[in-house]
Amino acid sequence: MVAEGLRKFGTLQKLLANGSLTKNTTLYWDEPEANLNPSLLRKLAAVLAELARQGFQIILATHSTDLLKEFHILSRQKDAESLPIKYFGLNAKPGEATTIVTTDNFEHLPDVVALEVELKQADELEEIFIREDREYYANHPGEQPSL
Repeated sequence: MVAEGLRKFGTLQKLLANGSLTKNTTLYWDEPEANLNPSLLRKLAAVLAELARQGFQIILATHSTDLLKEFHILSRQKDAESLPIKYFGLNAKPGEATTIVTTDNFEHLPDVVALEVELKQADELEEIFIREDREYYANHPGEQPSL
């Protein structure tokens, strides 16, 4: 038995080893980040980035801002070969046709709902930490926060 996240690496290796995935084929992968911890997500992104740099065509669908951020980091690393990456954002308003935005910069994707939710959650968490710190140090006046 192997964890599902690790099986993804094994499947990718198998596709490469048996010749199913080549520079003449396309890998379509829906939510490759599913069931991966943050460390493995970064490793998977690095493997996929290296394959893309070698000329493999990879098309991913994701809701993971962590994966998008990791690809953006990998595409902007100093001393690294350029990463041929395109982001596609699908946006639909009620009663209107879906629009597609294409960019090579993750930062320029409009209306990334997952990112908006993540930022809101980060703000809410920061407010809670600040409140809890104030309460703690009000009840423990002799202690100072560590820096």
